[in-house]
Amino acid sequence: MLTARELEISKKLLNSKLPIRIKDLSVEFGVSTRTIKYDLENVRGWYKSQETNVISQTNKGIWIDCNDSERMELRNILTQSESTNIYPNQTVRGRRIVMLLLLTNNYVTASDLAVDLNVSRNTILSDLNLVDEFLESWAIKLERKHRTGYRLIGNELQLRFMLEHIIYNDLDDYEIYKMTTRITKGETNFEPGTVLNEPLKRVYRIVENCMSDLFEPSLTQRLRLSDLLKIQLRLTFSVTRLNLGHTIGSYRVLDQNQHTDQVSLFVFSVMEKIHSDMQLPLLEEEYLYISGGMDLETGHMDLIDITEKMINYVGELECLDYQKDPKLFSNLLAHLSLRFQNGTLYLNEMNPIANEIKRNHGELFRNVQDACRKFIKQHAFITQDSFISYIVLHFLVSYENTFKKKTKVKVLYVCSTGRGVARLIKNRVEKEIPTIEIVAYCSLLEVEDICQHKEVDLIVSVFPVETSIPVVVVEALPTKSDIEELRDMVKLLIGIEAPVSNQLLEGSELNLVSEDSETISQEIILKGFEVIHDLLEVFPLATKENWKNAFMMHVFLMVHRYHFDKQYDQYLYTTYQIEENDEEIINKVQSILKDKDMHVHEAEIITLLQYFKKWK
Repeated sequence: MLTARELEISKKLLNSKLPIRIKDLSVEFGVSTRTIKYDLENVRGWYKSQETNVISQTNKGIWIDCNDSERMELRNILTQSESTNIYPNQTVRGRRIVMLLLLTNNYVTASDLAVDLNVSRNTILSDLNLVDEFLESWAIKLERKHRTGYRLIGNELQLRFMLEHIIYNDLDDYEIYKMTTRITKGETNFEPGTVLNEPLKRVYRIVENCMSDLFEPSLTQRLRLSDLLKIQLRLTFSVTRLNLGHTIGSYRVLDQNQHTDQVSLFVFSVMEKIHSDMQLPLLEEEYLYISGGMDLETGHMDLIDITEKMINYVGELECLDYQKDPKLFSNLLAHLSLRFQNGTLYLNEMNPIANEIKRNHGELFRNVQDACRKFIKQHAFITQDSFISYIVLHFLVSYENTFKKKTKVKVLYVCSTGRGVARLIKNRVEKEIPTIEIVAYCSLLEVEDICQHKEVDLIVSVFPVETSIPVVVVEALPTKSDIEELRDMVKLLIGIEAPVSNQLLEGSELNLVSEDSETISQEIILKGFEVIHDLLEVFPLATKENWKNAFMMHVFLMVHRYHFDKQYDQYLYTTYQIEENDEEIINKVQSILKDKDMHVHEAEIITLLQYFKKWK
């Protein structure tokens, strides 16, 4: 059996076609790499039982060896077996307890819960403290009756919204895709996993079959998949709660004549068939709940006023003047406008990093949550972790851009003499890694003196250096692997407290680095020097100095053309007849240029070929 974390790792391997590094998993889950390695032993065991190999390679990562169809089948198997093959952690157990209490009218004892979840009674009593904390944010009470058990007390609409929140929180993209396309495309052989326990599954199958029978292709133009999913699940919840005798409010019967558009008629037809078969009343408020009509009150919200008040309120609690960042207002307003557009309240919003945000920025999360409760005031939607977390992200970005000084690692570059090519390398390294600032370059003999008089966080050297300061040893002209090693070291030095800087390290904003004419010229000269050096090592064929000079000039101009995307036209290549003896030279030249990240047209290579042939 897999633990909850091992399940998440298994899903990540399925969802990624690229290797995943163990250290990245340890950071994401907040555990040591040793713990991740122990988890991977069980993950490998599960995949082995499915006749699939988990491959690992040093300095590369881990991945699974399968094609796309096998990957889809594994997702299906993992989803179906999740309820019986997973050890639930306390959070999962807490939510299952809430689900069990929602789906019964009777009191449930701690012993009953212990048997159902296969844990001890003491474990259940500890879990109920977490359940209390969860229910408090929904204004729902856990009633405790001595020698009788536990049950939930709260507004019916709140109870249903909480049920939605639990289900949506556990849904992944694959399950959403299958649950909706089974209706729109008529796919079969899919079973929802642990997101729906058995009482809900029985009703869900009835709802799904009915919706599939009545669904028309023309509805795809009027009904988004997110709306279709909401109707599916709300129909399931509505029928389940009605069977328990719980209605939202009044018993007013639904009047079909008030709902004449195609989508409304579809919802009405599905409800009419299901309620008739199950002998349930067709109530107006149940229809409004299923179709989203109860959410239309959001259309009267003054989002401009709400956005401004939220920013001021959170700023006062955080003791920060967020008004200094005009982008925060526009970005947050755009986000809220999208979420509340056309009077529709999207309760199926999901945020994959909600738990991480809540864990790492708990105080800001609570402050934003208070602001939402104070100014949005729209029933349960504002208490969803996913919704709150997205708003927290806006404040985090504002804080990083406005109040937090950008972190840079101060680097001392050590080469043989401290002069010459070091000045060119400074621009190259700083361009590749924007969070590096080379404060000085020196010879090996000057290292100690420089470190005493300058603030140095990292030494980049072409020689091993004995010092207490971190050192990265590189080639005289740093290679790709040198740059990657530098990136890793800089990430380590900056740490998790500088997400904006780390984003720069990942290269997502490298294109924003301004390049003046001096920097461009130095880059072209350096690249040209590297290409000439490597070509002459492989082809030491010069007999006349003037040919060598012409060749060097040609290479510098070729690098210049490549930089500005003005290479020779491929027409030259199509009209030139390549001889058998030319193939070996062309392959060698291509290999050298690719090593320098220059993927030039073959026309350029054929032109270089003329120099080599003349030198023979």
